[in-house]
Amino acid sequence: MTPNLFGTTLGVSNRVGPVDSRIVGGVPVPTRREGESDVKVLFLETVEGSGTRGEVKTVANGYARNYLLPRGFAAPATPAILKRADRLVAEEEDRQRTLDEQAEQLVGKLVGHPLVMAVRVGEQGRLFGSVTNADVAEKAGEILGEGLDRRRVLLPEVIRQVGVYSVPLRLSRHVTGHAQVVVVDVDAPQGVDAAVQELLASLAAAEATAQEEALAADRIAAGESESGQSASDEAGSSEAETDDATSEDSATS
Repeated sequence: MTPNLFGTTLGVSNRVGPVDSRIVGGVPVPTRREGESDVKVLFLETVEGSGTRGEVKTVANGYARNYLLPRGFAAPATPAILKRADRLVAEEEDRQRTLDEQAEQLVGKLVGHPLVMAVRVGEQGRLFGSVTNADVAEKAGEILGEGLDRRRVLLPEVIRQVGVYSVPLRLSRHVTGHAQVVVVDVDAPQGVDAAVQELLASLAAAEATAQEEALAADRIAAGESESGQSASDEAGSSEAETDDATSEDSATS
């Protein structure tokens, strides 16, 4: 048993007390029991949603005692421990820089490479089942040449319809991208490849039409603005001429 600085004895256990945290995606998320005090810790490792390596942060006592400390993810923020903070921050920045560079390379690999999901389709283009973030991650991994964690695929909701989708990806803390996912009928009469090309062509045509409409709207708005400015200039010129005429009449009198 290892003594801690929270007034209790800390056992090295993998159990997470249900009253202290809830599980989201396999990772405990800190919650706080009524009347429970907070404690300050130094994060020794980055814990998604909680803290980054080298960060000093106040967390719930139970979360620290039951999860962070026994797993070595954090340590009590004592003066001796805090001396390590600057070094840990520098190491984390170097590590993150490497991860970001790798993520940028992955984004580049996905450009121009649609992820084709050939699935069984029923009436009106609805799928038998759905395409999930795990499916997208698996397909992306085939192009990237390495596995992609499904949690990196930020699919708002499962895909249930044939079509082309732009799916956001978070490949590192600072690097995001999009994967073009094309969902087609595996039994398409014209074949999967032809079905994919048809969907992509339809998307390109729709985008071109939308762009033309936007440009036309901008031209109309610009024309209206110029017309309004011309009318304003003419009104100003007329007022100036009237003022000049009035001044001449006064001088003659």
